[in-house]
Amino acid sequence: MKTLVMFSALMLFASSAFSQGMGQRRSFYDQSTVTTITGTIQSVDTLTGRRGNSHMIALTVKDSSGTVSVSIGPSFYLDEQKISFKAGDMVEVTGSRVQFNENEVILAAQVKVGGKTYTLRDDSGRPVWARGGMR
Repeated sequence: MKTLVMFSALMLFASSAFSQGMGQRRSFYDQSTVTTITGTIQSVDTLTGRRGNSHMIALTVKDSSGTVSVSIGPSFYLDEQKISFKAGDMVEVTGSRVQFNENEVILAAQVKVGGKTYTLRDDSGRPVWARGGMR
């Protein structure tokens, strides 16, 4: 049950976080809470946004302190950049640890997996997929 509640909260959060990359001004990213975790991916989830037309990728990562939900980014951007994740991968995530609906989520800014490093947000927390930010 706790997993279902956490997943539901992450879905709402992810759709909100996704929309901030699509031109809205509200940002959940908090530079004062930036942290780095290292662990094993337990699951890779595709979350559908509120309107049903956007898809966010979220990871469940198990590190030394427990299980953490990580919001990665929109599937269109990850597909375009040929970024993929799978359960069992070792991953290092740097991002802002935030509370959303009483659940802790890390908004990934940088992810290291399989010997590669992917930058998903700039130093201010702005998503690289945001308008004018795609590379």
